[in-house]
Amino acid sequence: MFGGGTLNAPLVNYYEHGTFLTLNHAHTSLFGAFGLLAIGLIYFCLRHAAAEQSRFSEKLGLRAFWLYNAGLVLWIALNFFPVGWPQLNAVYDRGLAYARSLEFYDTTVLWQWLRFVGDVPFAIAALLMAFDFVLKLAPLFPAVVNRMSRQHGEKRSP
Repeated sequence: MFGGGTLNAPLVNYYEHGTFLTLNHAHTSLFGAFGLLAIGLIYFCLRHAAAEQSRFSEKLGLRAFWLYNAGLVLWIALNFFPVGWPQLNAVYDRGLAYARSLEFYDTTVLWQWLRFVGDVPFAIAALLMAFDFVLKLAPLFPAVVNRMSRQHGEKRSP
């Protein structure tokens, strides 16, 4: 809502491309909407793929989901908006070249470092999710290896 809705106004859209408001829109729409949807689809497939092999738990996946969302909200609140709106104002006042220059970014150093606060839960979520994928896929590997070795053995025998 705050990303795409504000960027659609022609006057804003013309000036804001290449600013942190574009980063806000890209991160929240690509990962927040489509990325989490894709991860949900992966979990749906894992549930059915591993159903016969082990008991399925959503605990780690849900924790990763909420950590991803917390990271996104922290990025928006502590980095994208606090840099993006003054940057858009700088584009209006002094032009895009200034707003993309080190001179402008030197005025937002604190907000640049606060990006890390959102990076931490996002990275923890990625590690949790990867660990959860390995846990859910591990029981499938022996079955796949056995099936492949049987098929491979059947092809070689006369």
